[in-house]
Amino acid sequence: MAKNFENLEHLLGGYFHQDWDVEGANDAEVISAFQRTEPVKRIEVTIAEIDHILQLFTGDASKIEELLTAWGCEYYYQTDGLSGQEWLQRVRSLLMEPEL
Repeated sequence: MAKNFENLEHLLGGYFHQDWDVEGANDAEVISAFQRTEPVKRIEVTIAEIDHILQLFTGDASKIEELLTAWGCEYYYQTDGLSGQEWLQRVRSLLMEPEL
């Protein structure tokens, strides 16, 4: 499945890895770093991949959680009171905004 979502996996594993806070103090700052360093096309495809994941697993929170973990996401979005699905929706929303 990862091959179908390589851009999202790049964001989660490459920016929200174990030392994610090197890129920023919170998820919004990390997303801003992603926007500054990655090509626009990669950002657009990442948004499309998030849309696809959210559509595929609507109502299956455990599957989304499994994918986030499998792709190397170390950001603890639960501290923000969010489920994996809600956090992916937030990530999508942040990607749609102009960078900080």
